[in-house]
Amino acid sequence: MKELFTQYGTGIMIVVWIAIIYFFMILPNKKKQKKQKEMFDSLKEGNEIVTIGGIKGTISSIQEDYIQIRVDKGVNLTVRKSAVAVVLK
Repeated sequence: MKELFTQYGTGIMIVVWIAIIYFFMILPNKKKQKKQKEMFDSLKEGNEIVTIGGIKGTISSIQEDYIQIRVDKGVNLTVRKSAVAVVLK
């Protein structure tokens, strides 16, 4: 039995570490990316958002990668969709 562990022990430990890294680092990151993509896809005109820079505004138009937000009367900003941190309504 001891010879079996010394022969396959290193390989088993490598597999265990790969599984640990996958379940604690890669899988949660994939879930987070999926949730973010769903949020970006659900953006529509009239939604109130907050950007990662803390700017609050209302979406006035949406392009492929960019959105235009109205932050005040007559003041519009164009930001990347990835800059959206939170959709308020």
